[in-house]
Amino acid sequence: MRFISKDPEGYVPMSVVASFKKIKALVQNSSMLASALRTSSKLVVSEDGNRVKRVQPFTESDLEELQARIVVAENLPDDHCYQNLMKIFSSVGSVKTIRTCYPQTPNGSGPVTNRSAKLDMLFANKLHAFVEYETIEDAEKAIVVLNDERNWRSGLRVRLLNSCMAKGGKGKKGGHETDVHGEEDVSTSDQPNDKHSEETSQPSDAIGEHVSEESTGDT
Repeated sequence: MRFISKDPEGYVPMSVVASFKKIKALVQNSSMLASALRTSSKLVVSEDGNRVKRVQPFTESDLEELQARIVVAENLPDDHCYQNLMKIFSSVGSVKTIRTCYPQTPNGSGPVTNRSAKLDMLFANKLHAFVEYETIEDAEKAIVVLNDERNWRSGLRVRLLNSCMAKGGKGKKGGHETDVHGEEDVSTSDQPNDKHSEETSQPSDAIGEHVSEESTGDT
């Protein structure tokens, strides 16, 4: 989103897309990546192949709709592997992506300024997961069904991402101060043996990547 907002036409440098670990594993160079992205009906690649953008711009309403379909889960079970979490959260609806994030140690490098990192900071001190559902109804159902009300101290806690940000993610000027569409994260396939992105996250611009890195394999 940082690159999209900086470019007048909403383009992102191809080098940024090529820097993702999963992309590196799939293609050997930017020209190959550009050729692959040109087959997409949702993307436009520049003539020189050095930039790519969405056909339909990503709007504030798109962001709000996305956030309304994402839940934040805390107090995860001891067995919080991708397969087990998928089993738990898909019991109430269709899950698109899951990103498990481990506690982060502050590096003391100064204030966090980008939106994605600020979102990380809301939950950085504990194990948690971002789960994106296909529909808003599924996400709301997850809140009702999966919350362990009998064990409020250590039982599974599930909240809508929107409600979390309403409490701690607004800046002094109002409006959204955090979003999940940063580097990413928005949906590359997450196979069971793919450990680096389904189970870990660093406090960076990439929190948004879960939308594209932690899918259930349709990519």
